[in-house]
Amino acid sequence: MLESYPSIDSLPASSVVEDFAALNFDAEKDAGSGLNELSATDPNTVEFEPDDPENPLSWPAWRKWTILTLVSLMNMLGLIATVIIVPAAPQVLRDFRTDSALYQILLVSIWDLGEGCGPFFVAPLSELYGRMPVYHAGNALAIICSISAALSSNISMLIAFRFLNGFVMTALTLSPSIAGDLFRKEERGTAMAVSIGFQLIGPFIGPILGGYIAANLGWRWTIWVITIAVGVVASFSLIFCRETYQVKILERKTERLRKETGNQALMSKHHEAVNTTSVVQSLVRPVRMIFCAPIVGIISLYTAFSYGLSYLILTTLTEIMETTYQFGQGPVGLAFLGCAIGNVIGMLFYGLTSDRYIKHKQRQEGMLKPEHRLLPMILGSITLPLGLFLYGWTLNPHIHWIVPLIGTAIAGFSMLLSVLPTENYLVDVYELHSASAIAAGVILRAIFGAVFPLAGPPLYAEWGLGWGNSVFAFLAVAFIPVLVLLMKYGERIRASRRWYWDIGI
Repeated sequence: MLESYPSIDSLPASSVVEDFAALNFDAEKDAGSGLNELSATDPNTVEFEPDDPENPLSWPAWRKWTILTLVSLMNMLGLIATVIIVPAAPQVLRDFRTDSALYQILLVSIWDLGEGCGPFFVAPLSELYGRMPVYHAGNALAIICSISAALSSNISMLIAFRFLNGFVMTALTLSPSIAGDLFRKEERGTAMAVSIGFQLIGPFIGPILGGYIAANLGWRWTIWVITIAVGVVASFSLIFCRETYQVKILERKTERLRKETGNQALMSKHHEAVNTTSVVQSLVRPVRMIFCAPIVGIISLYTAFSYGLSYLILTTLTEIMETTYQFGQGPVGLAFLGCAIGNVIGMLFYGLTSDRYIKHKQRQEGMLKPEHRLLPMILGSITLPLGLFLYGWTLNPHIHWIVPLIGTAIAGFSMLLSVLPTENYLVDVYELHSASAIAAGVILRAIFGAVFPLAGPPLYAEWGLGWGNSVFAFLAVAFIPVLVLLMKYGERIRASRRWYWDIGI
């Protein structure tokens, strides 16, 4: 806990709710820095001035959107790379003279396992050393791992480097946090729609590209194309991206002012928050958030469930469409357009409505609450089981193939509305440590994304596609009342000692 605050046990009972909420989460009274730490009453405390050009929130719009677009593109490329090899999996197995179904699944799920391990280090290190050093280092390592994967001489080497590739792709964790660094709460909805929307569209573009690339150039080119694209975006990132984490920017400003003024007593506004946090404490924070912060745990579990379903569809749709409708290797990639279209519609819906709704609630209630972000999540939680029912029960050669793909479009729409509001919510709640909160969700999503493709096919084989997808639909229905209660009582939960354990912030 921050030493600059009194222990919550020492506060009068009547002030616990108000003070605790201000301490950890709601920054409605924030003066514009976007961080709710110490107030600058001490003349030796360095903080941002109003409209300070060093404050990312005050940067010109072109700079903000350039940085966010580059990071979001890198995020999307990482997700495309995860699944672009799916249509080429039969080629890979033939080239390496194996017919193991396990290898076919591992080609995708091993990347997700890497993504699940990476955030343990990416988020805490970005909060200790800044976003950009971690981001650029991850991009460089991703290029090296991609080249190695493309040159693999056996299936084990390919799988090992795909795991490492997922591990070092930092944009997945950092993109939502960078959006939170750059945009104020009332502007953040559109920014998050771009940041996370790119991320969720990527997995559905990947198989479409992979199908045609593999058919015409071979499976290795599915990796080379992504490697080239990552190199281009990484090069532009080196040129245009600047540090966005306000804690590190203020540290640099403080150091500069000490040299200019000779006043060694100057301290950054966030000096206590940074200096009292050990490396070990930072590294374990994402996991502690999952188990010790109920809001993070609930939201991360639901988004991981939605994400796992999307990967189940991604990894099984090729075989299902080939066996049910006799799609060829190239055209089968078009089957993923249903999910992609649903994602695009969800991104546009959220981008056009989120900030307007937030401003409406601010005028209506006189303040911004993070829970205002969660209404689209409820809509997504309702439409998700509908899409799964339609998809599962219409996969039949006597029913036109467009019908189950409409089901995947509905599911894609709902999955985007599941992730976008929740990550925006976590950034609003845990502004200073938003990267760790996002990382907690990424860890669970990666685990579910790896496990669901392994668990789904046996379930389909045992119960059929109709009842197999219905099982997941019923589980999705079970989340609806929990999410409604979270939206209604989330503020009370955040403010109560009863629902709070030490999470190392």
